[in-house]
Amino acid sequence: MLTPALVNALPTDSKLTIKTIVEDSNIVRYFDNETFWGFSLGYFPILEEDFESGGISVDLYTENKISKIFKLGWSYQLNIAIDGGGYMAFYGYLSCPLKLWNNNLYIKGGLGLATYTYLTPVAYFKVEYLLWEFEKSAISLSISETIPGIQTVFLPPVISVGILF
Repeated sequence: MLTPALVNALPTDSKLTIKTIVEDSNIVRYFDNETFWGFSLGYFPILEEDFESGGISVDLYTENKISKIFKLGWSYQLNIAIDGGGYMAFYGYLSCPLKLWNNNLYIKGGLGLATYTYLTPVAYFKVEYLLWEFEKSAISLSISETIPGIQTVFLPPVISVGILF
């Protein structure tokens, strides 16, 4: 009963037009960020006589875009064996983001210094997969490897889950 009265009460203007707001349909994804920080918590397994027990790894890192393809980053990693021992390392690396279908990967490689027996130069390799990607953050799964000096011995691989922001 009130509906016809309200409709008739509204003024009609022949020049009145309906405006639609067109929003950009491109969603900003985390993978496209120019700079990010990351924190990861991981595990490394037993490896021969140098590490007789597994351990926990903590990694803090950041990356900045330096070209269309590469990002330049640094990482501070602390690896503590359960039965004592471990090492810490500081790396500088280049990161190459890859987008394979709907999967986002980062391939990283670089050089650094680690406290393995004494201050030792090391090579660093890492593959990081973005499990979930949000607008301003992401959750990742990664595996990294550290090779001390020019030796053929590898330190234990570190498997990590990280939060990127």
